[in-house]
Amino acid sequence: MTCTVLEEHRSSALRERLIDSAQVRDVVIFDVSGSLRHPRQGLVEAVLFGSGRPIILAPPGVHAPSAERAVVAWDGTRSAARALHDALPLLIHAREVVVTTVAHDKELRAPRSGDEVCRYLGRWGVQASFEILQRDSRNVGDVLLGHAAEIEAGLLVMGGFAHAREREFLFGSATRDIFQSTLETAVLLSH
Repeated sequence: MTCTVLEEHRSSALRERLIDSAQVRDVVIFDVSGSLRHPRQGLVEAVLFGSGRPIILAPPGVHAPSAERAVVAWDGTRSAARALHDALPLLIHAREVVVTTVAHDKELRAPRSGDEVCRYLGRWGVQASFEILQRDSRNVGDVLLGHAAEIEAGLLVMGGFAHAREREFLFGSATRDIFQSTLETAVLLSH
């Protein structure tokens, strides 16, 4: 395994170097402590949305992107499918994978698609189950992170999606929720 470390500076040149470097890497791992803030959040967003490669947000104490138990956030979108496939090399080593959908967040295009994801993972030898989580008054990111903590998952896999700023302000964004959280679980995001 080869690892390239780029020091964080406050220049636009670093943003371009990160994107260029990420495009020829399997995954980019960001150490995170607390919620993401400017300028680091801008660098994370640049790599996530500009490189075509997945990222892992690794909280303190998480040294390797592997887990005995993983949660896959599934909403049937392109970015969720991309994250599922990008995480497959990690998921095949997990003892258990829980595919989750947050109820009342979005209407699934195919209501049984969570079960289909589990069957797909089963073809790769992944033991997977499907659960529907209730949102209630919580934001989607809190629901997903709370469930990951509850079942002691070491990895949360989800699609990273950016809305127009006005829509994000009105409707929220699970990606923004994750960026604003203090993580205890590693999160793989893919766009």
